[in-house]
Amino acid sequence: MQEITVDKCARCGKLFISPAVVCSACGSEEMEAETIPGRGKIYTYTTIRVAPEAFQDQVPYPMAVLELPHDLRLTARMILKEDERMEIERAAECVRKDDAGYWFQLV
Repeated sequence: MQEITVDKCARCGKLFISPAVVCSACGSEEMEAETIPGRGKIYTYTTIRVAPEAFQDQVPYPMAVLELPHDLRLTARMILKEDERMEIERAAECVRKDDAGYWFQLV
């Protein structure tokens, strides 16, 4: 399982999906990197059929918004086996990160 890099407010400790510039809780601009477990559950999902030019050769492809620990949500690419289907609240874990973002698979 790949960990997720998030931003943590150095003043109050609130966590944000990177990049965060200003803490919405206390207004601080002091952020530091933190890692959290790359495991969560599907909050919502979709299949991309019309993609940006860089990804047009990959359509259709599955995407999900995942609920992570600390009330964070992350949009990620999903890797599905041929017989798998995404479902709300289904557990998923991060398996890699690249220039396109985080990639999750069902568990």
